[in-house]
Amino acid sequence: MTVIEMNSRGSIPVTADSTQGCESCDRGIRCFDASAAERAHASRNTTEDRPARVVLCSDQPIMRSALHLLIDTRSEYKVAVETAICSKALRLLYGIGIDVLLLDFDLNDCSADRLAELQSLLSAAPSVPILILTLDPDAEACQVAFRFGVRGIVLKSKRLEDLFGAIDRIHRGDTWLEGPALQKLLDQSSKGKNVRAEDSRIALLTKREREIVKVVAGGKTNRQVSEELFICNATVRHHLCTIFDKLSVSSRGELIVYAYRNGLADRKDLESN
Repeated sequence: MTVIEMNSRGSIPVTADSTQGCESCDRGIRCFDASAAERAHASRNTTEDRPARVVLCSDQPIMRSALHLLIDTRSEYKVAVETAICSKALRLLYGIGIDVLLLDFDLNDCSADRLAELQSLLSAAPSVPILILTLDPDAEACQVAFRFGVRGIVLKSKRLEDLFGAIDRIHRGDTWLEGPALQKLLDQSSKGKNVRAEDSRIALLTKREREIVKVVAGGKTNRQVSEELFICNATVRHHLCTIFDKLSVSSRGELIVYAYRNGLADRKDLESN
C-alpha cells in the first residue's frame, strides 16, 4: 500500500486502501477512516456557519462510539474524524481545520515510556486545541501535557455537562482546569519540593505582569484580561510572552499551575471553581 504525498495545498494524503489511515503503522491497527478525513478536509473552508469540528482520539472503539453519539446530541458540534491514539494518524489529519481534539489518554502513569508516547503524540499535532480526558492525573504527566500545549484536562469521573463545558471553553480559546483536579495536581507536585526555589524567577515579574498572571489563573481569556485591567489585547499577548519567558513555562495551562503552586494566585479561589 502506498500513500500519495501531500500536495502543495496541504491536502490529506490518500491511501490506496481508504480504510487504512496510516501507511505501515507500527501499531498494526486501523488508525482512522481516511475517506472521513478527506471529507472533513474538503469541507473545512465552507463559508456558511458550521458546527465546531471535533476529532475523537481513543484506542477504545466503544469509547469513541459513545463520545460520538453524545457529541452528536449537540448541534453546535460535529465529529469530523475518529482516530486511534497514533502520532502518524494525527499527522495525516493536518489541514482539516480541527476546532477541538478530544484525546482519551490516561495521565495516571508517569513512566518514561508513557511520557515519551505522550510527547510524540502531542508533537504530531502542534497548534491544535487539545482537551485530554483522563483518570486521576499524575502531576508529572500533566506537566508534560501542559508543556506541549494541551489546553485542558477533564476527569472521567466528572459529569457529562462538565465535559461539554470543557469542550466549549477549549473551542473559545480558553483553558480548562477543574478546581478539584488542579488542587490535587498542586498537592502532588509540591510534595518534597521547595516551592520557594522559584523566587528568583518570580522576582523578575513586574507589578503589571503579576496582575496578569493572577487574572489568567482565574481562567480568563486574553480579552477578559484586557477588559479587567483596561489594556488592549496586543498588550496582554506581549506581557504573556514575557511572562512565559521569565517563568520558563511554555503554555497557558502550565502558567496556571505555576501560579497556584508558587503563590501568584490564591488556592482558596479553587474552592469556588
